[in-house]
Amino acid sequence: MPELPEVEAVRRQLRPVMVGSRLACVHAARPDLRFPFAADFVSRLTGQTIRALRRRGKFLLADLASGD
Repeated sequence: MPELPEVEAVRRQLRPVMVGSRLACVHAARPDLRFPFAADFVSRLTGQTIRALRRRGKFLLADLASGD
């Protein structure tokens, strides 16, 4: 598990590249994550614009233009 300062460093490096970008293609390859993906997960994310990239603990969260 990465330390929180490392997660924050990754967020700061990804933010300039990701914020304002569109998700052209989404691939959900890990159905065994903490929670299963919703049935429409890929279709809901494809084409969305990333409005913000933030951190909650050790997780990186992307706020999308759709409000998701």
